[in-house]
Amino acid sequence: EITSVNVSEWNKVQTIQGEKELYDYDFYIDCTGFSRLLISAVGSEWQSYSKYLKMKEAIVFPTPEGDEIPIWTLAKAMDAGWMFRIPVQGRTGNGYIFDSDFITAEQAHTEVEKYLGHGVEVAKHIKFDPGCLEKSWIGNCSAIGLSSNFVEPLEATSIGSTINQTFLLMHYIPNYNEHSINLYNKKVNLILENIRDFVITHYLTKKTDSKFWQDVQNIELPESLRNNLLRWKNN
Repeated sequence: EITSVNVSEWNKVQTIQGEKELYDYDFYIDCTGFSRLLISAVGSEWQSYSKYLKMKEAIVFPTPEGDEIPIWTLAKAMDAGWMFRIPVQGRTGNGYIFDSDFITAEQAHTEVEKYLGHGVEVAKHIKFDPGCLEKSWIGNCSAIGLSSNFVEPLEATSIGSTINQTFLLMHYIPNYNEHSINLYNKKVNLILENIRDFVITHYLTKKTDSKFWQDVQNIELPESLRNNLLRWKNN
């Protein structure tokens, strides 16, 4: 357990104080998830995508493994978001990702039970702000995974972006300097903006049978996606 992060006068992580000892290294990779314990100590700021992606809460729950196990995952449109169903060994993983401006976690729970036709026990209630760090790498500290970004559970993009960041860091870390760091941050931001736009396209539907889906139609699209939509009309 990390109890404190000690930053030098040059805005680098100097040491990490744990419950049992002090850790002193040349380079630190922040894998502390949503806590962002290391990268926040050196001042990286969060860029929210909430202007474009309205999801901010989720309930997750297991259901029994069926007699027939589907070979695909399900993404089902719901009144205020969408529900996933993923068959895993011994059970089925499920979740309802929703916009809490329109329903509460309790109402989401009720909607799920109505859809499934039986009761479920919620294992976790998660709140999140979609987005990414303005700079995932500062000084001698690089944030990877959930400590760096989280767009939405849709399409498992968090796994993909973590792999991309790891490969990028592998190439930029040898004998790195400020130029290396700036290039890395620029490429990571482009990856995340691409993922953001990819997820937004899932909501570009004509579905208007609830207040949530009506509201989604009025979201202003980022310029990068608007340009691509124009280009995709022809090629």
